[in-house]
Amino acid sequence: MSQAISKAKIHVERMMHRNSIAVAGESIASYALLKLIPAVGGGGASIGINMAMVLDVSGSMYEEDGTGKSRISRVQEAACSALNFLRPNDTIAIVAFANNAELVLPTTLVSQKDKIIDVIMRIDMFNVDAGGTSMDQGIELALAELQKSTGTGNISHLVVLTDGETSGEQLCKEYARASAEKKINFSVIGVGTEWNSGLIKDLASLSNGKWHYIDVNQVDSAQKVFASEFQSLAAVGFRDVQIHFRLMKDIKIRRVRMVVPEIKDLALVEVEDRHSVAQLGTLEKDKTSRYILDLSLPKRPDGKFKLLDVEITFDTGSGVKESSGLIPIEMAYTAAGNGYINAEVAKHIDEVQIFELNKNLQNAISTGNTQEAVRVAQSIEKKGEVMGARAAKKTMLAKQVLAEINQGGKVSKKTQLAVDDAARAADE
Repeated sequence: MSQAISKAKIHVERMMHRNSIAVAGESIASYALLKLIPAVGGGGASIGINMAMVLDVSGSMYEEDGTGKSRISRVQEAACSALNFLRPNDTIAIVAFANNAELVLPTTLVSQKDKIIDVIMRIDMFNVDAGGTSMDQGIELALAELQKSTGTGNISHLVVLTDGETSGEQLCKEYARASAEKKINFSVIGVGTEWNSGLIKDLASLSNGKWHYIDVNQVDSAQKVFASEFQSLAAVGFRDVQIHFRLMKDIKIRRVRMVVPEIKDLALVEVEDRHSVAQLGTLEKDKTSRYILDLSLPKRPDGKFKLLDVEITFDTGSGVKESSGLIPIEMAYTAAGNGYINAEVAKHIDEVQIFELNKNLQNAISTGNTQEAVRVAQSIEKKGEVMGARAAKKTMLAKQVLAEINQGGKVSKKTQLAVDDAARAADE
């Protein structure tokens, strides 16, 4: 694929945690914030969507949820409504799975909306045995169908929804990993509380995608999730987005996290010495995204030094890989002491710290380490209280964890999922 320097289709702003540093020892930890801001019209028209939905129709999906309707009914209503966010030339295929899987709707233009809605509303009438959950078969069928219509002018995306455990977990992960290499991302949706949250998060991470949680006790939860997902896909203006980091000698990049629109870890792949790449997947054409770089900086004499060059590469749907060009990130060294803290960067670091604490909390709960769960929940509560209103939900949920432990010694799956979901929420 050819590559061209873009005319600022994505603006890049960068700032350091401190305006200057003093390194007393051999090295010091520091942070940088990157903002990727699409230029007005930079992404051109939204890129076409080639989507497949993989829907769980196993027996548990027909149970009534906390709102008096079956889970499958809520999903049917939400999926049909969300079609309104797609455009006539977008395409969609549907696979139903339970004990086996069936392609119930081959790739179809969204302009044939009545046909699509008819299939969704009859999803329980196809030849699928409801007595099991074989997500791997559903994903395999959907990927085969997606690849028939994959092209340079569209994005291929898989939406998977389930409410339970599944067979073939390892196969599911292999499909997700292989799909990322083919630029096919997953959005994985868990319904209720009995699904395997670890697997769903792994599938989202391996495919450079997303995960969602539908609270069956909230009437509008399914509607919100499907609307958000379809609206976000329809707004994609950049695909195959990568951040390249070219480090100066002795500079180390420990970790990269997205912090807006959500908090998540990004995998770093070293392609050559001091050159690493993070895959971002797709970006919306009118929404800013932000990233925190966790750096290790060596000792230097007083003065300003370049730490690294950043380059953003992307495709706007033409098949041509474009580039922002090399953008330097610098730091001032001074023996006089560390400079002032940038409040905007510090805010995101606070959020990342709660995100990391949540990982420890989830691990403590899953391993039955009640003492550690209490300690971490108290840390989240204290951190949230310092952050104030923007962390109110995270603070409230930490209190809920502590209350449940005090009452019965265990944290409910519903609370675990709510804490996990809130921990990745970002404040712009």
